[in-house]
Formats: sequence, structure tokens, C-alpha cells
Amino acid sequence: MLETGSCPIVLLDVLDAGECSVWSGRVLALKSHWSRRDPDLPFYTLGLAAYCDASPAEPNAPYRVESYRQWNNRLLSEHFGPLFDRCCDVLAASTGVPATCPGGRAAVPGFHIHLPHPAFLTDIASKHVDLQFQRVFTNVDPDPSQVLTFTLPISMPGGAALRIWHSEKQSQVYPYQLGKMTIHSGLSLHQAVINPNGEAIPRIMLQGHALRDETGWKLYW
Repeated sequence: MLETGSCPIVLLDVLDAGECSVWSGRVLALKSHWSRRDPDLPFYTLGLAAYCDASPAEPNAPYRVESYRQWNNRLLSEHFGPLFDRCCDVLAASTGVPATCPGGRAAVPGFHIHLPHPAFLTDIASKHVDLQFQRVFTNVDPDPSQVLTFTLPISMPGGAALRIWHSEKQSQVYPYQLGKMTIHSGLSLHQAVINPNGEAIPRIMLQGHALRDETGWKLYW
């Protein structure tokens, strides 16, 4: 993991406000490819996510259908390849370790999309740890320093944040910043703070994880 000192997150500059507007506009333009993730609330993803699409209980889960996963990777790489490259370059510069989005047996990073809704003012998001590497990669038992989770806000209502638990009863909220990649291990209990101020702004986050092997960081979702 990156050196964080006493703070469990790292913020890296990736995009300015104008670039965020361009990329979020591209996500909105691809609405026909969004996947609805809640039957009642306007919560969507653009892209395959292992926590949703690679359930061990589903032998034919979408993530494991190679033709569909490769279609997903081509679609996102065609529209967001330069954004993925930027993220890899920033991560590599910060860590001194090469970073790539190889695809293959993994899905490339994708987007969480929450459209404005009163329910998102509340403490509605799930509390979880990120063990997606167990679903995506076989025969891996990484050290905590070899995994990370990242979120890059490209459209963000005020107050959007990440809550991380430091103990069973103690947590802290870390505000997201537009265009800055928030990186943490993913191994501490955490929760999204979606839209606590109820602003009429879509919450669009480039989301993914990374696993480090002998060649560098491999970004996936």
C-alpha cells in the first residue's frame, strides 16, 4: 500500500474540473449501457463489478462469461482508455511501480452512478471490506501492501465522502474531492457517504481496485 502515515487514505491529483466535466458527460452519454443495481433507487454501474457480477453462487455470473467480460472491457477502453491511462500514470508516479489495466480475466475499472434521490441523504450504503481479488484472481493470498481500492470523483454532490472504521465503534469521514483519486487499502470496514446534502448533482465515481504482482499494479473492478 502507499505510505499513508497516520492517515488511512491517500489523495492523488488526476483531473481538473474541466476534464471531470468531459468524462462525466461521456458516462451520461452511455446511459443505454448502464446496469441498474437497485430496483427502487437510481443506483447504476457502467461496467462489470466483481462484487455484483462475480457471485460464487452463480456459475454463469456475467463476470465469468469471457465473451461478455471482453465486450465490457472493449466498450470501456474505447470510451475511457485515456482516463485509465492517466490513472495508471498517476499511481505509478506515486508508488514507483508500473500500473496497467490489463483486462483479460479481470474487468477494467468502471463507474458507480447515483442520481439524485432523497434516500441518498441517509446512511443507506453498505458497510463492507473489499475482498474482490478472491473472486477475480485464483490462488492469490496477497499481503495488505499488495492491494488497494481507489475512487475518482468526476461528478460529485457536496458532502460525498468515504467513512472508514478504525475500530468497532470509531469511524472517520474523509471527504472526496473532485478530480482527486482517493486510495485506501479496502481492507478496513468502510462505507460510501453518497449525497448527504441532497444536491441535484449526479454522483459519478470511477471505481476500481488494484493487485500488485511481480510486474506492478493491475487495475480492475
